[in-house]
Amino acid sequence: MNNKLKYVIFAVLAVLTALYFFNKYKVAPGINLSQLSLSDLSGQPVKLEEFKGKKIILTFGASWCGNCIMEMKSLNQIKESELNDVEIICISDEALDVVQSFKERKNYPFIFLKMNGSFASIGIHAIPTTYILNKDFKIKYEKVGEIDWKDASTVEYMKKLME
Repeated sequence: MNNKLKYVIFAVLAVLTALYFFNKYKVAPGINLSQLSLSDLSGQPVKLEEFKGKKIILTFGASWCGNCIMEMKSLNQIKESELNDVEIICISDEALDVVQSFKERKNYPFIFLKMNGSFASIGIHAIPTTYILNKDFKIKYEKVGEIDWKDASTVEYMKKLME
């Protein structure tokens, strides 16, 4: 096999590997919201369908995740002024006591839920992963990585999607 062919094969393998990791870590997976097994902070089962009819920001994150914390902080800063009619639901796959402690420490006016199972089991491999749902409970936007909620144009765009 000549060197040119080796380089071509290597380049193709490198591109395929890059696409695999991009898809795994930068593209939010399609999830079936009705099949998520969730609990509230008292350990009681919760179905996301209970929030149907409301505008929802659904974010998957963790207490140790710096970008998750920054996103929650920016959401908290605009919750009352820009998103007062939006339910912000934060889901973690950490232990229940960790989620409870985080909520108590931060005192954000969000709904915190614990996922019974791992994020990886539903295809989430990077956090924060955020979904924007409209009143009809349809996913209108999804993103892996922190959303800049301090940007007014981002907030306006997201609000339009939720209508």
